[in-house]
Amino acid sequence: MRALVMGAGAIGGYYGGLLAQRGHDVAFVARGAHLAAMQERGLEIRSGEGTIALRPVRAVAAPAEAGADFDLALFAVKTYDTEEAAAALRPAVGPRTAVLTLQNGVDSAGQLSAALGAEHVLAGATYVAATLVEPGVISHTTPFRRITFGELSGAITPRAEAIADALRDAGVEVTVSADPRTAVWSKFVMLAPHASITSASQTPVGPIRETPEGLALYRQLVAEAVAVGRAEGVALAPDAEAAAMDAIISFPPGTKTSLQVDFERQNRVELEQLTGAVVRRGRQAGVPTPGFDPLYAVLKARALSYGGLARRQ
Repeated sequence: MRALVMGAGAIGGYYGGLLAQRGHDVAFVARGAHLAAMQERGLEIRSGEGTIALRPVRAVAAPAEAGADFDLALFAVKTYDTEEAAAALRPAVGPRTAVLTLQNGVDSAGQLSAALGAEHVLAGATYVAATLVEPGVISHTTPFRRITFGELSGAITPRAEAIADALRDAGVEVTVSADPRTAVWSKFVMLAPHASITSASQTPVGPIRETPEGLALYRQLVAEAVAVGRAEGVALAPDAEAAAMDAIISFPPGTKTSLQVDFERQNRVELEQLTGAVVRRGRQAGVPTPGFDPLYAVLKARALSYGGLARRQ
């Protein structure tokens, strides 16, 4: 399989690395120090299962440098870069290219469809704990790695099955879904509360859920996110709230979210695509979000204080 990783950070780099290790022809699109490190030293993935050292790797600054007509474009840029990255990806998308988004939030499939054509887009959600610890080095900190994805049409197509088979061969637990929108939302109703409260508290999940008020706030935020999704017509399962809380309770106590880490590092943040998305969609659907509203206000003020909602020059 010829694959292009659009956004070779923690998530894209991790899954792209697994595919490359299994012999697939993978090109990585990255930038800055991470790009330079991969071009000079390759890509290293560290986990409890051992270290994968990929040397050399094909790392480029723009998709056009990697060629065209890939079988798979794994789209894993930060959500605030979606429109710009989709435009850059366009020259590399051929008639048979499937663009699989594994981004946070619930907006990317629609944005990519508008930019590249819905026929190319596969909507997906991933559950994995991976971090870019230094340029060229990714740490995979827990044993699970799971992806659920599907065609926007709901069809189970040969191309979706071929991508799933390649990922399974690389050791990933994969489900091809006939309702990927619900799969994406099922993650979102857990992630948006989790990212919001850890970022506002500036602490990992353990101390929050061990505090009665913190655990109660988690439950409130999950319920609000589920209510917003259902108001938009998403077919969330009857036990969606319980499933989200089970996931939150299962995380190791020291677990941090990527939004929390970006706030800590004073990076640009996905606030509008996570916390802000619940608030915005709640208003549009007429669903109150009294738990999310103050957290969004606090986090927005924090982000604005150091430029976290704008691109750094």
